[in-house]
Amino acid sequence: MDPSTDRRRFVQAMGGGFVVALAGCLSDDDENGGENGDETGNGDENGDANGDGSEGLAYAFAPNQIAIIDPAEGEVVDEITDGIEDNEWGDPQLTHDYSQIFALEGSRNQVLVIDTESREVVSEVDIGPGATHIYHPSDDEIWAHADDEGRFYVIDTESHEVIETVTAGLDNEGHGKLLYHEDFGSMGYATNVNDPVAHVIDLDDYDRPDSIELGEEGGTHYKAYGPQNGLAYFEYGDVTAVVDTETDEVVDELDVSGGMYLTPDEELMGVLDGDLIRFLDVTNEDSEEVGSVEIDGGPDALRYYEADGTLYGFTANTMTDEAVVINVDEFEEVTRLDAGAIERPEDAHHLHRSGVAGDEFFFTPAEADGTVAVIDMAEQELITQVDVEDGVDTVQYIGDTGTGYTGGIR
Repeated sequence: MDPSTDRRRFVQAMGGGFVVALAGCLSDDDENGGENGDETGNGDENGDANGDGSEGLAYAFAPNQIAIIDPAEGEVVDEITDGIEDNEWGDPQLTHDYSQIFALEGSRNQVLVIDTESREVVSEVDIGPGATHIYHPSDDEIWAHADDEGRFYVIDTESHEVIETVTAGLDNEGHGKLLYHEDFGSMGYATNVNDPVAHVIDLDDYDRPDSIELGEEGGTHYKAYGPQNGLAYFEYGDVTAVVDTETDEVVDELDVSGGMYLTPDEELMGVLDGDLIRFLDVTNEDSEEVGSVEIDGGPDALRYYEADGTLYGFTANTMTDEAVVINVDEFEEVTRLDAGAIERPEDAHHLHRSGVAGDEFFFTPAEADGTVAVIDMAEQELITQVDVEDGVDTVQYIGDTGTGYTGGIR
């Protein structure tokens, strides 16, 4: 296997036999509908008739091109191909003003900077190896995590230069994520699949002043924050550790684990637990489960949309070629839509299928078919499957959305 492909598909075991992967997991990453403090601002309107500007469009990342899709029309309207050849994408991260995308590219250990007005790659920033996830904790900084080093690279959004590095992993390695929110001030938290702790990160001083012990072995992965109860949630093996963010003390341990997604009103958190989506009340310290929905086929990448006073969830399946719509208020499945095929290796135990929401659209790429499914969330209908290229696995919407997400093994 090619080393770069191995990085994207490598499966690492955590404590208790829990398995995650270093490229397919959600990048937060807007896992929680904005829990990362990643509030987007108002970007410019679409450009003139010459095709400039990108707001309301989606960028689909494939090995040899970045296709720019008009979701309302269901077609590719432009593409970026200069310098794009056999690329291996990690997360993209849209800046708060929608003006730039910082996209991880694993084969060259770089972050590519795309100007969304000109639709061009304008910078290539060298970082460490094994990068999967990327974050935007402040207007002027992008944090990219190099898993092979257990280190964040801090990039200035104007100069496109690395201004600091922050080592988070205890052994200078390990797949990691970053949790941040305006409630935390200058502090944040990092997870690492090699470390049985939640790392405290000083975003201003660029260091790791402390680590919160969760156990003796294993590691941490997904994370979330409930603004109403002030609690942070860290996936730790087959449980979720609950931390009081004022004291940085563990106050509870929940018998559930998986990707975590806050609803827009920040009252419920959907947790992907096998074929179940479990919904927890995150308005108080009890974090009680209030309902669940069983999704045959393996749900992933949960996104929300409210219509006619009802909250719906949209998720793409890992083991079937479908996207599923659920009624979150009633905790029941509503309908299924064709989403195209993803690659499913025979030895893959935990797959991840990317899903991104932007305004009224839900996108999920199907790398085996070389398409991106565009779903109208208001009408709960498939608009079309847009032809891009085999291997397309990442989408970034330019507008009211979080980050894009890579697909693959989780």
